[in-house]
Amino acid sequence: MQSTETYRCDGCGTTYQVAGEGEPTVLCSECDQVASPHGDAAAGREYRVGHVKYIEGRRRTTEALGRFESGQTTLARGGFDDAASEFEDSVDRFTAAVARADSEPVREDCERARKKATCLWQAVEWLGGATYASEQGDTDRATRYREDAQQRLRAAKAYDDLVAPEALTD
Repeated sequence: MQSTETYRCDGCGTTYQVAGEGEPTVLCSECDQVASPHGDAAAGREYRVGHVKYIEGRRRTTEALGRFESGQTTLARGGFDDAASEFEDSVDRFTAAVARADSEPVREDCERARKKATCLWQAVEWLGGATYASEQGDTDRATRYREDAQQRLRAAKAYDDLVAPEALTD
């Protein structure tokens, strides 16, 4: 039994149904642009990868916070940089999931995940700056950066927990 996948042209928006396995390159007959996988299933695949990156970003943030609190600022800064990279990747994947979703509930869950991951990404960027300022002996700037990070962490709490990937398209 062959599966059918929906593709939407990135140029003009024409939709194609493609039967078969794998991910073929679909070239739009209307405008010669490449079409991308589209629909809730495609959004779910992007979301799943974004969710993994998000969880790893959270883990790295927790580890870096522990190091920062114990005075290991250089190691903490590296951890915050790693967490920022994971959150950036998750935001990119959640953004792609939003663009590919067909149904409003899936789109809303993906958008909420994107917003929460963005807040956390911004927070770890500020925390990385706080560690650098601490290393330089600039305690006033370190305090300001840490307060900015706390503001972004509070903003992230305003969004519900992320939906589990397996529950996204149920």
